[in-house]
Amino acid sequence: MSQIVRSFRPVVDLGKCIKCGLCQTFCPEGTVMLKGGEEVVFDYRFCKGCGVCANECPSDAISMVREA
Repeated sequence: MSQIVRSFRPVVDLGKCIKCGLCQTFCPEGTVMLKGGEEVVFDYRFCKGCGVCANECPSDAISMVREA
């Protein structure tokens, strides 16, 4: 299995998240999940850090942070 190399990763602020599901809908890799319909989680094993989820978020709940 090859390793994903990315510069940024998405992080969600659950206090701002309105659980609309747009991040999940627009993620080109399908790495965003609504856990129990209440919590947005990312599968970082496959996330490429493209930022589409953050760009589509209407409540600015997702920010892209630099990988350590």
